[in-house]
Amino acid sequence: MTTNAMTPEEAADNWDLPLAVIHEAIHYCETHPDLLRLEAEEERCRLLEKGVSLEPSFTAG
Repeated sequence: MTTNAMTPEEAADNWDLPLAVIHEAIHYCETHPDLLRLEAEEERCRLLEKGVSLEPSFTAG
């Protein structure tokens, strides 16, 4: 939602979710940043162990 500069209303519409669910997700992210950061780092490590490239790839367009 944030990456795509969406409002909560736009996100709810985009993912066909109730607005209350979007607000709940926002609240969770705001109140658990350390846990989310830890989980993201663990996922990053798992992907690197599998040999998945995490660097963006650019193609001629």
